Amino acid sequence: MSRSSLRDILFSMRPLVVILPLILLSLLLAIYTGLLRIGVGMPGSLAIAHHGSLMVNSFLASVIFLERAVSFKSKWLLLLPFVNALSLVAFASDRPDVAFLLSLLGSFGFMVMCGWFIYKYKDPYYYVFFIGAFCLLTGNSLLLKSNFYPASVVFWMLFLLFTIVAERLELTRFLPVSRKAHISLYAILTLMIIAVFLPFHSYGSSLLALSFLLCAAWLLKFDMAKKAMKMQGHHRYSGLLLIAGYFWLIITAVILFVWQNIPFGYDAMLHSFFIGFVFSMIFSHAPIILPAVIKKPIRIYRPSLYYWFVLLQLSLIMRITADVYGYFEVRKLSGLVNGISLLLFFITIAVTAVAEWRKISRRSIKA
Repeated sequence: MSRSSLRDILFSMRPLVVILPLILLSLLLAIYTGLLRIGVGMPGSLAIAHHGSLMVNSFLASVIFLERAVSFKSKWLLLLPFVNALSLVAFASDRPDVAFLLSLLGSFGFMVMCGWFIYKYKDPYYYVFFIGAFCLLTGNSLLLKSNFYPASVVFWMLFLLFTIVAERLELTRFLPVSRKAHISLYAILTLMIIAVFLPFHSYGSSLLALSFLLCAAWLLKFDMAKKAMKMQGHHRYSGLLLIAGYFWLIITAVILFVWQNIPFGYDAMLHSFFIGFVFSMIFSHAPIILPAVIKKPIRIYRPSLYYWFVLLQLSLIMRITADVYGYFEVRKLSGLVNGISLLLFFITIAVTAVAEWRKISRRSIKA
C-alpha cells in the first residue's frame, strides 16, 4: 500500500479523531469529579455536581452510540455520538442546562436508531435495545425537567442493563437457548420496567432487586461466558470478566434490599452496579469494541489487562465494605484506587492500540 493510500485511510477516520478524544475526556472528567465528591483533595471543578451524567451520558452512552453508529455505512450517524459527547464541553463550561439538552437529543436519536434496527432486522434483541434507549430518554427527560439525579438514575441503570443484555443476546443468538428461556428473560425485563415506575423507597427498590437477581441468574445459566472460560487467551479473559460482572449484579440486588439501613447505602448500590457490573462488561468487551469501531484488525488483548481488572475489583470490594460500615477514610482511599485502575486500563488499551496501528501502518507502507 502506498503512502497516499495510508493518508486516505486516515482521512476516512477523521470523524473518529474528533469523537474519541471527546469520549475519553468525558471519562477523565467523570473520574475527576467522582474523586472530588468522595473528598479527595484536589482543585475543584464546576462539573462536580454532574459526575453521574458525565459518566453515564457523556461517556458510557456516547461509547454505545458510537459502537452502534459505525455499523451503518452513512457517516452522518456519527453525529449522534458527537452531539452526545459534546455535553462534556457544556458541563466543563458550567452550562448543565445545555449539557442536559444535548444528552436528551442524543438519547432521542439513539431511540430512533434502535427503531430503525427493529424495522430493518426484526430480531427480538433489537426490541431490548429500543426499550433500553427509551429508559435513557426517560431518565434524561426527568433530569432536564427537575435537575434531580435520583429520579433519573434508576432509568439509566435500566438503559445500561437492557443494552448489555441485548448485546449478550446478539452475541449468543446461535446458542441452543429455548424459546421458553427467552420468554422468561423478557418477563424478568418487564418486571424491571414495572419496578422503576413504583415508589423507589417502598416496593420499587425491592422489586428491582428481585428482577436483578433473576436476570443475573439467567445470564449465569444461559450466556456463553461459562463456555468462554474453558478456552484460552482473550476468550477466557472475556468469560471471566462477564461472570464477575454478573456476580456484581447479584451484589447490587442484595444491596438494594437493605440499602436504607447502610451508612452509605446509596453509594454502595450505585457503584456496585456502575463500576462492578457495567465496567466489568466494558473491560470484557473493550478489546473487541475498539477494533470494530475503528474497523482495523488490531489485537488489543494483553494478559496485563487482568492486573487493572483485579485492582478494580479489590478496590471496589474495599469501597463497598467501607460504605457498609461507614468508614469514610477507607471509602475515600478505595474510590481513589477505583479511578486509578480505570485510568490504567484505558491507558493500556490506548498504548496497545497505537502500537498495533503502527505495526499495520509499517506493513502497509512496505507493501
